[in-house]
Amino acid sequence: MGSIYLRYPDGQMTQRTEEEVRHLWNERLVPNETIYWREGMADWQPVSQWLGEHPDLPDDKPAPDQSRAEIRAYHFLVDPAGLTKFLQRLLWIGVAVACVALVDDDAEFVQVQIGRVAPDQLTENDPIQAVVGLLQSGLGVVTAITFLKWVYRAYKNIQGFGAEGLRFSPGWAVGYYFIPILSLIRPMQVMSEIWRASYDPRNWLRSRSSWLIATWWALFLVYSVVTQVSLQLGLQASTNDQWTLAAVFAILGDFFSVPLSIVVLRLVTEIYKRQKQLVEGADSGLPVS
Repeated sequence: MGSIYLRYPDGQMTQRTEEEVRHLWNERLVPNETIYWREGMADWQPVSQWLGEHPDLPDDKPAPDQSRAEIRAYHFLVDPAGLTKFLQRLLWIGVAVACVALVDDDAEFVQVQIGRVAPDQLTENDPIQAVVGLLQSGLGVVTAITFLKWVYRAYKNIQGFGAEGLRFSPGWAVGYYFIPILSLIRPMQVMSEIWRASYDPRNWLRSRSSWLIATWWALFLVYSVVTQVSLQLGLQASTNDQWTLAAVFAILGDFFSVPLSIVVLRLVTEIYKRQKQLVEGADSGLPVS
């Protein structure tokens, strides 16, 4: 029958099966003012219009606490569990590969500086460098795509938690990474909203952001600049001095990629943990905010 989306009077949203909705309605765990939508409907409609009035309860059965409906309202619109685990593995692999690249780059740099190998002989003498470079490029693309998909899902979920006053949308949360100028500030603001609304959807505007977000964004900007400069210098290098400068920036790029990946790992893990606590706390009937 497909999923049914419920929007409660306080703005929270949840995704349920038809059987679950009917059960909650019969138990009076869904407020009368709740509206619903399912695929094929042109607009949201009152649940009472679909299921009728709440059924009368037996005299010996106490009326349920209406606050339980609000407690149970938190639900993943898109469950990020599998994607989060995949992204975590990619980030750990990225750290390992960057460490290997860093050691290999340092070894090459020393060999060139002491005159043991000329820059144009490195490809022949160090096949590991080519393999590591190819692996870094492929891994970087896969990790970037996975991360953007994770951002989309995380933002979509805070919308489903009923967080009011959000400035962006799941699509723009990803799109800002590709827009000049705006890409320098918007992704950090998006992540700040995800962080705060994942902790307390109702009062997220009064919540504070985290040092993790500022650290992540600073490392990302530095890493982006360093890698771009390294690439340009490497393509234009024709003398030993130019190669030396390009090598220094390549080493810096590998160096900054390690703490960047670790901070992203911590950030992703913490946000997923916060969202999971909301959902599990709601499902267990425990207060979540």
